[in-house]
Amino acid sequence: MNQNIAIIGAGISGLSVARNLVEGNNIILFDKSRGVGGRMSTRYSEAYEFDHGAQYFTAKDKRFKAFLSSKISEDVIKPWESRAFYKKDNKLIPDTGEFRYVSQPRMNSFAKKLSKDLNIRLNSKVSSIYRDLKKWVVETSDGKAYKNFDIVILALPNQQALSLMPPETSYFDEVQKTQMDPCFALMVGFKKKYDFGWDSLRLNNNINSWLAVNSSKPGRSDDLTTLVIHSEVEWSKKNKSSDKSWIQNQMASAASKTCGIDISRAHHKVIHRWMFASVSKSSSKGCFYDHSLNIATCGDWCNGGRVEGAYISGLMAANIIKEKF
Repeated sequence: MNQNIAIIGAGISGLSVARNLVEGNNIILFDKSRGVGGRMSTRYSEAYEFDHGAQYFTAKDKRFKAFLSSKISEDVIKPWESRAFYKKDNKLIPDTGEFRYVSQPRMNSFAKKLSKDLNIRLNSKVSSIYRDLKKWVVETSDGKAYKNFDIVILALPNQQALSLMPPETSYFDEVQKTQMDPCFALMVGFKKKYDFGWDSLRLNNNINSWLAVNSSKPGRSDDLTTLVIHSEVEWSKKNKSSDKSWIQNQMASAASKTCGIDISRAHHKVIHRWMFASVSKSSSKGCFYDHSLNIATCGDWCNGGRVEGAYISGLMAANIIKEKF
């Protein structure tokens, strides 16, 4: 192929498309963050670590199952045999969903393994892309311009992708139809161990929809307790611009009732807002490609959400490009 390819976004979808195109091509990935992984990320503070985005993932698609069985996933992907429940009418009912996997020793380990030997520019927020003599130019917010790309791939949430792609892109209107929703992640650290009787808990009729004992996952330190709490979608949408201290207090108060301890007295508490956390109106395309402009777009939102969807979306985009070139 020998194409010059720019990939905007180094989450799982961006890393997937890069990994599947790296042979025989010149690829540069750009990401605004300090590390790779997107929502497969980990937050550190003192002795605490929190997987504050994706909590786990499942594998249904045979292509993703094959990838998880490959050498690149060796020693990084482990099953999370958690005590999983959902709460209904104050009763704990076993949450018997799909088999759960996590990355160890932390969730971003998977993304770091995928990113090995790739050419990645971190702390590089892309401010614009445009065509110059049928080649793509990528400009970053620090004023740098990277030129002569044959293909640009936007591995971003749909609203971020729309802000960069030209309006004449053939699939522009289709991308607009997708709806991604916000979520707040409250990270709580205790110096002592607590046993709540569950490792993960789904809630209904509560401003919190999910609680997970992060320290119960494989490879994590169990000398203390780390708790990740995610807010409910509609409540998050309603309060996405609210004061973060107020958000934290509301979520902590609700979680205190659920856990039976005073969350406000925890040694460590911090709130994070994910503006594009989940997909309530997903595309069914898998990925998008404009053959005349040579621009592609992929992401979990193109393929039903979730980690598996992100990986398969990137793989699909890579396969389209391989077929064309």
